[in-house]
Amino acid sequence: MTYRTMQLDVSTWDLTLDGNGNIAIADESYSIAQDVANTCLVFFGECYYDNTLGIPWKTDVLGKRPTPSYVAQKLQTEAKKLPIVGQAIANVFFDKNSRRMRGTIRVTDINGNTAQATL
Repeated sequence: MTYRTMQLDVSTWDLTLDGNGNIAIADESYSIAQDVANTCLVFFGECYYDNTLGIPWKTDVLGKRPTPSYVAQKLQTEAKKLPIVGQAIANVFFDKNSRRMRGTIRVTDINGNTAQATL
């Protein structure tokens, strides 16, 4: 099974064009990583076609002090909702210098390929 999606610019999170002026299509491993990143950035209830998707950023994370393991568990749960994802492992840590949580999520798709998204 081939898994493809439109490629987004990493700095603007907007569509990009290929060398021929067409909407760029990402390769399979990048497509999976990009879709996992998209899934993990959705606020709970804001996905208009399915308001049960998303992470409770507003209610449980922003302005609170959640543990890195709590955030990692939420990221893994959301990533596994994608039908292509077989396994997801999030690594989240608190950066004391910038006072921000940072992390990565490594996913293995149903075909055994791995991809990683930095969040």
